[in-house]
Amino acid sequence: MCFGSGGQEQAEFEEMPVPTANPRVPYDTVFEDENILVVDKPRGRVTMPGRGHARDSLVNGVFSSHGAVLARLGDRRDYGLLHRLDRATSGLVVFARTVRAYEFLRDAFAEQRVEKSYLTVVRGKLPRRAGRVEIRLRQVRRGDLRVSVPDPRGLEARTSWKVLSSRGLRSLLHCQIETGRLHQIRAHLAALGCPVEGDTLYTGDGPDHRASVARAADRSLLLHAWKLGLPHPERRKLLRLQAPPPEHLRQAAGEWGLDLDTTP
Repeated sequence: MCFGSGGQEQAEFEEMPVPTANPRVPYDTVFEDENILVVDKPRGRVTMPGRGHARDSLVNGVFSSHGAVLARLGDRRDYGLLHRLDRATSGLVVFARTVRAYEFLRDAFAEQRVEKSYLTVVRGKLPRRAGRVEIRLRQVRRGDLRVSVPDPRGLEARTSWKVLSSRGLRSLLHCQIETGRLHQIRAHLAALGCPVEGDTLYTGDGPDHRASVARAADRSLLLHAWKLGLPHPERRKLLRLQAPPPEHLRQAAGEWGLDLDTTP
């Protein structure tokens, strides 16, 4: 199974059988037409079926209402899934509903023609109000987990960030990624000494590699795949989509005096 290069999490995948539909898996539909389906994934939900999550992934939920269409694309085309978010991240996930749309959008992700914006809260002092991180990342297996580590031998990874609001040692950031490496935003911000708030996997001292630590991040991470600028496969115009900040992010921002109304 292969994915376009725009996902927040990118790894090696095994073939996936036709997913089991599960109407109990929650998600919100953000956009749908005959070519594309875009949904809002909740935090703490894996994107696709895998070990320990054969029936409770986002894909299982989407198959409960769109399985007949997506199954026709088959494993070779990832059942329409074009990228994925790591489990602890909420926000926008894109499915293609036709072969033509899948091939077009797969190329758009691979050629970095998809605009990907995230909201996050970090702790620590950033060096300035806006910046760009270009630190190569290498995906490695450490302990129970697959993680990204800064490494000159790794793949190119580029993240731009801008402070929207700050108070004390916490800041609300707008991040844009041009590449889609595993945990890219989390690894880059941790490398700046400003890890994502609630991230118990990546800290300023480096990743903690226990599976229990990763599960804790599922309940506390403040990272949201917020906006997408997506070229439409038929209209050839940029489709701009947005998933509103989830309640857990709004609540945390309010408690720390961060102004979400400053979001562009």
